[in-house]
Amino acid sequence: MKTPNNEKIHVDTDIGGDIDDLCALAMLLKWPGVEITAITTVAEAHGKRAGYARYVLQLAGRGDIPVAAGADVSLGCYRFRPGYLPEERYWPEPVAPSPNDLQDALDLLRRSIEQNAVVMAIGPYTNLSLLERRYPGILRGANLYLMGGYVNRPKEGFPQWGHEADYNVQLDSLRRSTLLSRASQHVSPLK
Repeated sequence: MKTPNNEKIHVDTDIGGDIDDLCALAMLLKWPGVEITAITTVAEAHGKRAGYARYVLQLAGRGDIPVAAGADVSLGCYRFRPGYLPEERYWPEPVAPSPNDLQDALDLLRRSIEQNAVVMAIGPYTNLSLLERRYPGILRGANLYLMGGYVNRPKEGFPQWGHEADYNVQLDSLRRSTLLSRASQHVSPLK
């Protein structure tokens, strides 16, 4: 990905399972020239991840950024129920969930795409697949960056994980396949 400079970015995240998405959000919040148009959460449990995103935005003084909870585990999309780290160990206080209707998240994604925002999917791709199903062809012109994928075997000395251990790609394999088959004509390699 090129260095963001006066770039609109939509973050689609599974924040709260481990630290990586929190770090990505913190970086984007401080990156000069980046405008976060919205945040949607995926692999949700009744708005718990959206609550974490709102909490982080409040700490950063950025409560103006819209947040919506996306695909919930209750939809039955996931191979297993994604977990959370112990809240009392990683958050300074209990974080209130922030549930909403799934359509709210799809609307935020649609508006960000209409604003030519880069959509950074740093969690499973369920929301994007549901968006494409709701608005066929919307991803055709979208600027997507998907976190996940397996290209080469890890070098010796690193954990020898294969493609089956790729959480973002494997957690919702049906919607991943749908998304990638529809977007594959429009995917360009990272430079």
